[in-house]
Amino acid sequence: ASMSRHSHCAKIKRGKGSSDVQRGKLFSKLARLITVAARDGGLDPAFNFRLRLIIERAKADAMPKDAIERACVRGGGVGGDAIIETVLYEVFGPDGAAVLVECLTDNRNRALGEVKGVCIKQHGHLGGEGSIRWQFDRRGVVEFSGSLADDVELALIEAGADDIRRETDHVVVLTAVEDLQKVREAVVAAGLTVTDAELAWIPKQLIDLPDTDREAFEHLLAAFDDCDDVQEVYTNVRGY
Repeated sequence: ASMSRHSHCAKIKRGKGSSDVQRGKLFSKLARLITVAARDGGLDPAFNFRLRLIIERAKADAMPKDAIERACVRGGGVGGDAIIETVLYEVFGPDGAAVLVECLTDNRNRALGEVKGVCIKQHGHLGGEGSIRWQFDRRGVVEFSGSLADDVELALIEAGADDIRRETDHVVVLTAVEDLQKVREAVVAAGLTVTDAELAWIPKQLIDLPDTDREAFEHLLAAFDDCDDVQEVYTNVRGY
């Protein structure tokens, strides 16, 4: 199986010397993730695996501790915030490109308006529910730095790893959704450093875009990234 995902948080991290505006956007997106994880699984990271993962990610991105705590408290139902929900929009890009736009929002109409606005400006086409999602699987993804010894590979497979890919300086492991925690724990038990662990939409097959469409496609992805309500953007195009 091959994978490609266009991760908002990863993209902002890659932009060296990120602007304050970008950092502010990243922190507000992480805060929403923390709030939802705390709401769904409780405030104690020891018993809430998803919350623990997101807090680790937020700390790695230098999110201030008090901002992390505030987001947790909001998820615990203190402060009477509006309900935040996950909404998935399915977009056709150029030349067979499929794009899944995952929003975390307290206002579905605003989120839909943002996504539609990008589609109009960047020549994307919003599809109906299920029109694109069938091309993706919901999977657990664990990334860690360093190389992979044979005994560690066996331990990961025993823990539930479906697919192990060696990249140049890190390893990416795909799992079933319910095996994400076990596989991550196996990586940690082997003394390796987890750089990312999350649930993601992974394309079943990758496509290559002709060079003539690449620039327009990158503008489309970047425009989604800039939307306040957009959390993650996934595509079946190779290299993103």
